Parts: sequence; C-alpha cells; structure tokens
Amino acid sequence: MQQEKKQKVSVCVVTYNHVKYIRQCLQSLVEQKTDFSFEVIVGDDYSTDGTRAIIQEFADRYPQIIRTIYQQKNVGASKNNLDVHTAACGEYIAHLDGDDYALPGKLQLQLNILDRNPQCNIAWHRMKIENTQTQKIYDDMIDVKRFRKQQLYRADLLEYGTIACHSSKMYRSSKNTCISFAGDKLDYYLDVIQIGDGYAIVVDDFLGVYRYGIGIAANSGETKKLYLSYLKYFYIKFPQFKTEIGLNALWCFLVDLKNLHFTSASLKLCIRCFSFMSLFRLMMSINVRMMLRTKVWN
Repeated sequence: MQQEKKQKVSVCVVTYNHVKYIRQCLQSLVEQKTDFSFEVIVGDDYSTDGTRAIIQEFADRYPQIIRTIYQQKNVGASKNNLDVHTAACGEYIAHLDGDDYALPGKLQLQLNILDRNPQCNIAWHRMKIENTQTQKIYDDMIDVKRFRKQQLYRADLLEYGTIACHSSKMYRSSKNTCISFAGDKLDYYLDVIQIGDGYAIVVDDFLGVYRYGIGIAANSGETKKLYLSYLKYFYIKFPQFKTEIGLNALWCFLVDLKNLHFTSASLKLCIRCFSFMSLFRLMMSINVRMMLRTKVWN
C-alpha cells in the first residue's frame, strides 16, 4: 500500500464478502462535499465474492482518495480492522463497515464538531436502519434529549454500554490505541479506551445508514461473553468507576434473566459492585437503557 501525505480525515472501511454493498459504501464517501482533504482506506479481508474487484475499480478511478489494504488470506475482522486503523494518517479517523454507507454532509459535520470542541474525542451521529430482509428503512431509536447531558464521558459509557453505531464514529487519531491490543475486541472496548479523559457526543442528525442483520458480532454467541469480560477488565483498570460498571453488569443480568439466558459472569460482577445506590440509579436511568437496547427494525 502506498503511503500518502497526511490528510485531515482518514475514513477506515473494513469489508469481507460485501459485493452487494461495497459499491454504495464507497460511492457515498467519494461524493462527500468537504472543505478539507480526506482519504478512504479500504481493508479487504480476502473476499471471494468479487468485492475486491469493485474496490480496485474505485482505487483506479479515485487514486487521490482511495488507498487499499488487500489481505493475502482471511485474517479475521479484528486483525483487518487493526491494519486499517493503524494505517490511517489523518488528524481524525472515521469508521465505516463495508455493508453500511454515509449520507451527504457526514464528514464535514463531524469534523466541524471535533474542530470546535478540543475536549471532544469521539463524535457519533444518528443512523437510519435498513432491514436487509425487508429492505425497509427506519430511524434509530436514539433520542439525545434522554441523556442527562449532551457530553458523554467514560463513566457514562461504562454505565450504559454501547451508545451508538460503530459506522457513525469519528475520533481523534491521537486516541487511536488500536495497536495496543491483541485478539478480538468489540467496538465497545475501543470506545471506552479512546474516549480518554475527554468526552463524546451523539450528533442529532441522520448521517449514515446501517444495514441490520449482516454483521458478524450481531450473530455471534461469543459477543455477550466478550462484553462481560471487558466489564471485568474495566473493573480492574478503572476502579473509580465501580458503581457505573456494577450498573452495567446488573442490567446485563436482568436482561439475561428476562430472556432466560442466565450467565454467572454478570451476577458475580453485580455482587462485587453492589450498593443500594446502584438500584436507585438503575431505576432513574431505565428510559435511557431501554432506548439503547430497543430495535424496532426487526
């Protein structure tokens, strides 16, 4: 991969066998209108369905924008993601899965927010949700007014869990800690680490489309296990947020109990972090928690 000059924004696209979707994804990026330079780094994890040919078509047509990373064998989503984000040289880094796509104005609006707010390390935005089975498109259920405050800190992420869609994320490259870990990591892990001592915001504008029902994590039985292992890790790494992590674990336990999928890991963490104040705070935040886990596009 040829190294290009430093850009204002690097858009990291990760893809694997997305032949039905990758053209729309890349087209939505090269059509972005901005007053700054940006690059699009596309990491293909050894697709076998014709995805790579479409990527190369765009690379040939837009050599000043598109950079490619072609894996020589299937390395898995985490390694592919790591390679792409490590190669990013922009001041800000945006992420987009190859089966999702951007809407007009996305890059400019997110950059403006990060430029104007030096303590803001992550900017998400709302997403339209496309059901791949019915092709219907819905609004996500995020209502930013339900959050106690506009600025979300590490404590909020540890308390509530995943806030927004990964394909809506733009963050400061100075917080790009992807290279500091090995093994599989969910987007949530990166969010908690990359927010640092600053804050994140969710832009109350629809600036992208997420295709529901395709991603590996959504269909993996290991996802919940990984998530709880991160909470346990964060309990050790960030002891000052014991209450928030306990609230997160308690909510996981209650959801599992309701769905008859009991896991001892969440219960053990609940007991370790338990306080009566946690029960009160859980009741006070129930509307936010329901909002973040509701999916109306099923």
